[in-house]
Amino acid sequence: MNNHLHLYTKRERGKKMRASKLYLHTLREVPSEIEKVSEKLLIRGSMMRKVGGTYVYLPLGYRVIEKMKKIFRGILEREGLQEFSILLPSDEKTYISLVKKDLKSYKELPFGFYQVKTGKSKEDKKGSILVDVITFHKDKEELEAHFQSMHTNFEEMFKTCGLKTKKVLDIHNKEEIISGKFVFISDEGKEEMAICKSCGYKALKKRAMCAINLPNEEKEKSLEEVYTPNVKTIEQLNEFLELEEAKLIKCLLLKGKDQFIAAFIRGDRELNLAKLETALNIEPMTLSFAEGEEVERITSAKTGFAGPMGLKDVMVVVDPEVTSMKNAVAGANKTDYHIKNVNYGRDFKADLVEDIITIKEGDQCPRCKDLIEIKKGIELAALKKRNINGSENLGATYIDENGKEKNVLIGSYNLDITKILAAIINEHHDDEGILWPFSVAPFHVIISIVNKKKEEQIALGEKIYKELLERNIEVLLDDREKQAGAKFKDADLLGIPIRIVVGKKAGDEVVEYKLRNEEEKIEIPYDQAISNVLKLFKEVGIK
Repeated sequence: MNNHLHLYTKRERGKKMRASKLYLHTLREVPSEIEKVSEKLLIRGSMMRKVGGTYVYLPLGYRVIEKMKKIFRGILEREGLQEFSILLPSDEKTYISLVKKDLKSYKELPFGFYQVKTGKSKEDKKGSILVDVITFHKDKEELEAHFQSMHTNFEEMFKTCGLKTKKVLDIHNKEEIISGKFVFISDEGKEEMAICKSCGYKALKKRAMCAINLPNEEKEKSLEEVYTPNVKTIEQLNEFLELEEAKLIKCLLLKGKDQFIAAFIRGDRELNLAKLETALNIEPMTLSFAEGEEVERITSAKTGFAGPMGLKDVMVVVDPEVTSMKNAVAGANKTDYHIKNVNYGRDFKADLVEDIITIKEGDQCPRCKDLIEIKKGIELAALKKRNINGSENLGATYIDENGKEKNVLIGSYNLDITKILAAIINEHHDDEGILWPFSVAPFHVIISIVNKKKEEQIALGEKIYKELLERNIEVLLDDREKQAGAKFKDADLLGIPIRIVVGKKAGDEVVEYKLRNEEEKIEIPYDQAISNVLKLFKEVGIK
């Protein structure tokens, strides 16, 4: 076991532990500000405590964390990745700087590193335990093969931990998946996903493609200018003209580093900035909305009356839905006026037609046209591939088979162990506590001695404890001076998969045997209980 478990004596580490020696202080209630099920159960089960603005994993919780790390390390090292550690906070650039001076030849590729570290969650801004992986490749084929292999590896990790996850698209285009995420569906999650049950399409809501429905056969009408005093928003225009929002064209004016962009979407839609930036092939988070004076210069009108006709010095990006609208209403680029019966192609054109809207519940799937559902989830892992430009200061290059300098291609993969732990508990709990999967349970068996004043109970409990340890079973012996009911409640709360109760029939060497995830309790001879444990371990593949 990891030497960070300093509360264990050397003799008690590993597979055995007595509850009387364990740092174990369970709670019936938790502070009201703790809302997440996983946090409540970890705190109540004396596996975690909140201290200031962060969390501390106590010995029981840390055992679970260490088991998860062992699973991840085994799979990553099987892939040929090597573990290393950087002492200060680091990112992808640090890893690239590490290797760019040493990397010379294509013969050294591929290779990769990983590290297990503590950091801050980008969502919650509190401590997390993270696994960072970075791999280096000589060409797209090699990178793509490893990218797919890592997807399979991550699926194996989550399955081993007892998790059902969704693999969703993040950044992607029609030809290629550039990055993806593994998400666990949960109302406690902050990530929103678009899911089609019919064809299996899954993507982050902020990245999901939208179906294009063409054409609209309505007959085009003549343009008509309408006086709309102080009507500046879609909602106001909808009410003023008594038209549904889907008949209105929304104009959003933005600015990049060296240009202004006019984005046009249907009135009932929301602009997706991430998709717009991808469509324009510009860096994320670089677009901002134009300010009042800039809007007036571009449109020759006050803010709120921008439209597609007569714009100056601006790149026009139109969502495909707008191209199929007939006789729509748009701003007139004239203060207090809008124009009716605007039609794409006849009245205005785009520099770029691209999907730039945010998908919503009930939209059609971009693949099969069935209806999309929006679900919340917890992001557990992220995978991405990228090219580091050799001309950049941090670019990593190598010499290929023909003696030419080439850019290294990079795979970047991240796991959030803290969120994975939360997801495991979300999936495996009941009203009484956690139901740990065998693979990550802090102990596999808990032996509860009902009455410590009874010598025959102590003797039998110790006997079972010893025999299970000799068979390499991880056992927690509850030898505390507590009432039987309190011990049983703690056993349920801790979620250890198998419970053996040594009670009144100890003199006959009979015990109560129960699985945590089942209601049934049976009284059987102690040696049969041990046989049941060994049989179950063989079935679940615990070695």
